[in-house]
Amino acid sequence: MDPDVAIHLEIAAVVAVALLIVAVASREGAADVAAGTTGRAAVHATDVESALGDVTLMTYEQAATGIVKEEERCAMCLSEYGEDGELVRVVPACGHFFHARCDVDRWLRKRRTCPLCRGGLWPQPLPGLPQPGCPPMPPH
Repeated sequence: MDPDVAIHLEIAAVVAVALLIVAVASREGAADVAAGTTGRAAVHATDVESALGDVTLMTYEQAATGIVKEEERCAMCLSEYGEDGELVRVVPACGHFFHARCDVDRWLRKRRTCPLCRGGLWPQPLPGLPQPGCPPMPPH
């Protein structure tokens, strides 16, 4: 076999393998997107579900207690709060809250941010500080 032909065949084989890898990877990514679960979403799914737990569902009166400036309207539907025992969902990181009936849970599952301030669901730890559950650093 001619050396030039062999080199061209090797190059064609490498390109074909690379294209196959790209095709498989993009197909898996498209399947994740269609299913609504990307790698990042799967990793943070438990964080979202814990932010949507019963701990963050309370009455308006409970949510408004201790807040400097009470929110008078839900940012999702623009209706006023106020019915006795009306349930609201509180975003743990920022403290913003929304009517539970406005289905803010769907927003939080999809975007994992507060609809009002776009902050994350949970307060971010400060870099360099030990986190709960982390063993202490050994002395130098």
